[in-house]
Amino acid sequence: MTKENAIKYGEIISKCWEDEVYREEFIRDPESVMLEKGIELEEGITYKVIQAPKLVEYFVLPYDNVREPIQNFAKFLLNKAEQSDKIVPEGFEYRIIQNTEDVHYLILPASPKTLTAAELAQISGADSVATSTNVVAQTQATVQAVGAVEVVAAEATVIASSLAAGAEVAVFVVGAIVLI
Repeated sequence: MTKENAIKYGEIISKCWEDEVYREEFIRDPESVMLEKGIELEEGITYKVIQAPKLVEYFVLPYDNVREPIQNFAKFLLNKAEQSDKIVPEGFEYRIIQNTEDVHYLILPASPKTLTAAELAQISGADSVATSTNVVAQTQATVQAVGAVEVVAAEATVIASSLAAGAEVAVFVVGAIVLI
């Protein structure tokens, strides 16, 4: 996925968080929504949206060539383990799914607005609920203003990741919105 397409995909996610009708349309017919947004789709691939509940992080593996994505997931877990022995916060889940030859999964993460300040603090490892509340406000402002940005913060917490049109797209709550 090109950087431009990743930004457009981030805009789709942002609009889904704000507009229930748009979200339902995206879930029902993701191909039409992405094409309308100008995102090029792989021919012969059906896209299926998985609406992630809050506190659930999805990792979508490609159909083939899974070695590098698995290594990246392992690095993610190792980085979490270096920060704390508690890799999975209480009440939180990691889910791994794999694309098929003709179906690619798109993850629609829960809106950051659905997270309480305490839940965000738990997920992000923030020092305080006040810090987390400030992060939520900054994140929401960034989503609305930009739709997507590259990850620049080492402490960003992945809420969902997906392979969209062949490139990994991860939605973050802390530090960034979309990993390109």
